[in-house]
Amino acid sequence: MKKTLALILALCMLFTLCACAAKAETPADDVKPAEEAKPAEEAKPAEEAKPAEEAKPAEEAKPEEKENVTIDAYIVATEWGDAFDEMEAGFEAEYPWINVEGISRGGGSSTEYLVAAIASNTLPDLIPVDNDELRRTMVDDGLMEDFNKFECANQIPQSYKDAMTYNGVLMGETYGAAFSCMFYNMAILNEAGWDKIPENWQELIACCKDIQEKTGVAPFTVAAGKTTTSWMLFELLIANACGEQLGAGVYEDAFKNGTFEFNAYPEIVEKFNELQPYFLVGTSAANEDDVTTIMTDGQAAICLAGNWNGNAILDGITEYAGDPALAVAALPCFNDEGETRWISATAETAMGVTADPNRSEAEEEAIDLFVNYFWNHYAIIQNVAGNVPVIPMTDAVLKEQMTPLVAEMGASPFVTMGFNLWTSEFSDAANRDIQDCIAGLKDMQAAVDAMTELVKTSYKNKA
Repeated sequence: MKKTLALILALCMLFTLCACAAKAETPADDVKPAEEAKPAEEAKPAEEAKPAEEAKPAEEAKPEEKENVTIDAYIVATEWGDAFDEMEAGFEAEYPWINVEGISRGGGSSTEYLVAAIASNTLPDLIPVDNDELRRTMVDDGLMEDFNKFECANQIPQSYKDAMTYNGVLMGETYGAAFSCMFYNMAILNEAGWDKIPENWQELIACCKDIQEKTGVAPFTVAAGKTTTSWMLFELLIANACGEQLGAGVYEDAFKNGTFEFNAYPEIVEKFNELQPYFLVGTSAANEDDVTTIMTDGQAAICLAGNWNGNAILDGITEYAGDPALAVAALPCFNDEGETRWISATAETAMGVTADPNRSEAEEEAIDLFVNYFWNHYAIIQNVAGNVPVIPMTDAVLKEQMTPLVAEMGASPFVTMGFNLWTSEFSDAANRDIQDCIAGLKDMQAAVDAMTELVKTSYKNKA
């Protein structure tokens, strides 16, 4: 049985605000004397009404009387910082007593930042959330709010809520689906004699060979300096080696239970060794910003990346090639010829709220207002980040190259991305080995053997 990732669109809630003002009707006969009577003493009713009229400005001024509040939002990724600023400005204009202090991630490690913030008791109010070991530990330690308390949580599709729930706590709201992609610079592929993208593993290796021999450009790169994308390369090899044999969800359960034998599938090592000679030098340490620069400068012809990097990479390829038609996105082709293509996917990084027993009522209200505003105005960021939204967004726009991938992704069998499955101990060791293998410093068979032993002692479901 195959499991497919279907983008589940939540029903948009329609709020209709109906203001009904009930007025006592006065017969026309009774109105006439009042209209005809103009002596000064007849004006008393109007004078008596003045206090009510003068009370209106006081009501309108109430927002200005609210306590000024500042909330910290550590959710700004480098590629959509300007869009966040735009949304933040709109929020602060609507709620002028609230200041949102955006803390930029700057392409660095959110885990390192958050660990330091926990140690110094300086956690921001809002943080990026994945269902990983750090956030689960934060839930156990009472450092995360249950996102179910916020109104917008009712609009999150259940499958995405499940992906972000740990021990009954919804850690945050996710806005989109994340999945593995490949991006091609067709100007370089054309030069190598390819007028179409590879459709399977055999064609991918043949294309890389032609690129290397005929253009002198490095065929392949990936942001291996980031664990999510370092493992993405490896998990695609795993998925296409065992997916059809095991069926959906089996690999993930075995991984989390510490029983998956990575070295039971020799195809993983064989395929990696075929690809290894074609990596751009420096790929093992490249981060996501580096890969965008690499593709913009034409240093590599093909890159593996998450769809969340799609806009930046496609813009970079277009800048190099001079034509958006030469910037192509597709699902990974790690499948053998004639075999089913497996990809990797997960719910996109969510926004969560940290717990702080010392927050004032005004601060709690400010966070509640911002969380719901962020949800309802997320399309501002969506259109920059290029994520696939999980709720209907009439003003959301995907790049032309990414749009066809949505249906293909939804119809493809997949494995869940590694950060949902591993422990930090396993991730550190396994990804370090993968990086060394990419750089040619370690043999992949040795790395796979080490992973098989390590997962027996370091696994997610260990009691």
